[in-house]
Amino acid sequence: MAEKDDEEFVDYATLTHSIRIIGDGHIANFQGSHGDIQFLRSQRFGSILTAGRIALATTDLDGHSLCPDSAPALERIYKQMRRWLQTRYCNRLVCYSEFVPVGQRRVQHARMFWLGPHAQRWLETEPQALLRQFRDGRVIFDLETRYDTTLAS
Repeated sequence: MAEKDDEEFVDYATLTHSIRIIGDGHIANFQGSHGDIQFLRSQRFGSILTAGRIALATTDLDGHSLCPDSAPALERIYKQMRRWLQTRYCNRLVCYSEFVPVGQRRVQHARMFWLGPHAQRWLETEPQALLRQFRDGRVIFDLETRYDTTLAS
């Protein structure tokens, strides 16, 4: 998410689901009466934009519900937030390792990542722009349209 994508998402989540955001840094939570949804914000470091995510845990590692009374409502909100992202964001991305020389790179689809519209415009218009999962990560994400669309998934 670019900064504007972040603002739009937070506005949607807080206004639609009567939840509030706690924390204004990289790690925040959407907090409501049913529990919290973790929000790891994308971060921009010069020409690098890192991946963000939303996350939810309603069970422990053994699969037992942490909050049996509120888990279904919290899961419903989380799924609606994901759907909102998926209907507005692009997942037509590919990824490759920057350690591999250009002629030997194996470019693969990265359908599990979703790129906000403002971040996509930034990537399309800024020649030095890079998408990474982590700031120092060596896997680069890019728009599928810049590569052969017959890539293996």
